[in-house]
Amino acid sequence: MSVLKQVTDILESRNLNTFKKINQIPYFDTLFGVKEASKIIKDSILQNKKIAVVGDYDVDGITSICIMENFFKDLGYENIIFKIPNRFIDGYGINIDIVKELDADVYITVDNGISAFEVANFCKSLNKILIISDHHKPLIENGKEILPDAAAIINPNQQNCNFIQKDICGAVVAFYLCGGIKNELSKNIKLDSYTPFLSLAIIADMMPLTSLNRILFKHGIENIKKSNIAAFKTFKNIYGEINTQNISFNIAPTLNSVGRLEDAKIALDFFREQNLIKNDMLFRQLIEINNKRKNIQNDITQIALKNPKKNKNFILSYGENWHEGVLGIVASKLAEEFNMSAFCLSLKDGILKGSGRARGGINLIHSIQHCKDLLLGFGGHSGAVGLSLTLENLDKFMQELDKNCIIDCANENKEEIYTKLCDINDELLAVLESYEPYGIGNEKIEFYASDVLIVDSTLFGKNKEHQRLKFSQNRIIRNGILFNNKNEWLNKNVDIRFNITRNKFNETQLIINNINFRD
Repeated sequence: MSVLKQVTDILESRNLNTFKKINQIPYFDTLFGVKEASKIIKDSILQNKKIAVVGDYDVDGITSICIMENFFKDLGYENIIFKIPNRFIDGYGINIDIVKELDADVYITVDNGISAFEVANFCKSLNKILIISDHHKPLIENGKEILPDAAAIINPNQQNCNFIQKDICGAVVAFYLCGGIKNELSKNIKLDSYTPFLSLAIIADMMPLTSLNRILFKHGIENIKKSNIAAFKTFKNIYGEINTQNISFNIAPTLNSVGRLEDAKIALDFFREQNLIKNDMLFRQLIEINNKRKNIQNDITQIALKNPKKNKNFILSYGENWHEGVLGIVASKLAEEFNMSAFCLSLKDGILKGSGRARGGINLIHSIQHCKDLLLGFGGHSGAVGLSLTLENLDKFMQELDKNCIIDCANENKEEIYTKLCDINDELLAVLESYEPYGIGNEKIEFYASDVLIVDSTLFGKNKEHQRLKFSQNRIIRNGILFNNKNEWLNKNVDIRFNITRNKFNETQLIINNINFRD
């Protein structure tokens, strides 16, 4: 079977395009809880009640706030306040102190709240209304779902929610809530202008690029091109075309960094600022914070790699007073380095607090729910969790976690196709591009080629840490990029694993994932 046919068969088998057009997406009230929440909010608006919207300090939480803020602005409703908690002052999500601080009649959470049991009870005691919109997994005890006692809960992961796609981010949930409110109020507000925020959140929160997520992401990317929001113009000026790669490697880490190190309100102010010069200056400030984050992250990663605790399914590193804002990224680095699910925790006053990242099909949130009696707190989803526990419970936690490891799929979905350089051409590239965007749920196909000769090598990058390579096989030449590798490959025969992309000169280019000398 030809390489082209293999590629087409794999990509077709994924059934990516549930919705061909944006007007085919499910009605807003098909997301369980939207109709009930929308009616409550409608009544609150008509009574001019004070509304407070509380988000989260990551990209998903920030963009969720942006969607809600723009919607209520378009609605013309002014008796409303928005808050993104400060990681270091407020902690994660809505809490009783935030409720007291904002002193509203109605509280709406976006991208948080599914574990806000104390807040729900507190609001009820004061006759305040709490509406939860979230996408994180609800608590399960003995097979029974435990939910906060809120006026309404919108979460696709509720057991009684039969929404078409469970794996949607908080921003998509917020978008659907806005659509429900719009319909309840019979307002002619176009929600199209909010979809660029969805594109950022879907990629940043690592949602599968299938079904509803796929059409919303693609539509949002198209709308970025014509958006009047200054932030998206700044992205285009700095990065050119906005795509999954630019969001994943540039935009999302930069926006996330400010919540990790300082205050995510700076990122919110960036999205609010419509003066292009001031907007650009704010983003340059975010880039500087991100560079600082990289330095802190690299220092902790080097230490974390040295003496981790390890069992059959998990690896864990911790250190005193490690910066909490980078622990999730360091956990990802550990997972990548050891190819197993990893935790990175900071120790302070006998308490360990940090993050975990999944690998190998392990469902982290379901796994740690079996160990909840050993934890002070936890939350998250299958791929990423946050948790805290006492140091004295650490060894027992590792034992119980290993014993109760839940695996959704033993093998990650990664297809590989053997090819020769002569098979890599414009036709193959055109087929690959026709199935974009790639990401979780639609992973790039990896290709494998053996016994190719490297005929040219050029170092590039700030520290000359990357290489541009020319590969030759049976007189066919192909260009490639090898990142973070300074080894000498010139005039060597090698085996390579790679993805295929198009470079800025409109040429086929190989992105090398793995390279080995021929035996």
